[in-house]
Amino acid sequence: MILLEDAYKKVVTFLNKERYKYIIIGGIAAGTLGEPRVTGDVDIDIEMESSDITAFLDKAEKEGFKFTSKQCLTNAEHTGTFQINYEAFHIDFIIASTDFEKAAFERKKIIKLYGIKAFFPTPEDLILLKIIPGRDKDLLDAKNIVLRHKNKLDTKYLKNWVSKLCDEARDMRMWNILINLLED
Repeated sequence: MILLEDAYKKVVTFLNKERYKYIIIGGIAAGTLGEPRVTGDVDIDIEMESSDITAFLDKAEKEGFKFTSKQCLTNAEHTGTFQINYEAFHIDFIIASTDFEKAAFERKKIIKLYGIKAFFPTPEDLILLKIIPGRDKDLLDAKNIVLRHKNKLDTKYLKNWVSKLCDEARDMRMWNILINLLED
């Protein structure tokens, strides 16, 4: 029986072998940098031009991943995301497109998980990646990361980026969330 751990190792091995620029995000990153929790997929932020997606999919298919190329390309074009599968597990890719994501890639850390080295965001960057969508489970993840790293967080960096993100969105929601997390 294939486990999520197997899907994680398979995709990380593939990404490392092909030298893609990526960071692990989502539940796996939240569990690694914050408080472990159940997740059913692997979420990855990847640096890639839209013109490179077809070549990526060709390589992924050769490695045993399953997907519908047309659906991946359509989703990438319309939403900046696409999904591939390994056995029963899906792997969600978000194509990095913002200045904040570029900064997160520059600050990424290598973490060994399940016996394999992978690129993860810093705690600060994952907090911001969780605040942006603002779903309840993301905010709980952000809170747990803050609690785990409370005295080591670069609050100036967090406030600087959340201020920029609020300006871009013309919405102070993310600022208010961050301030509440840091004050708890």
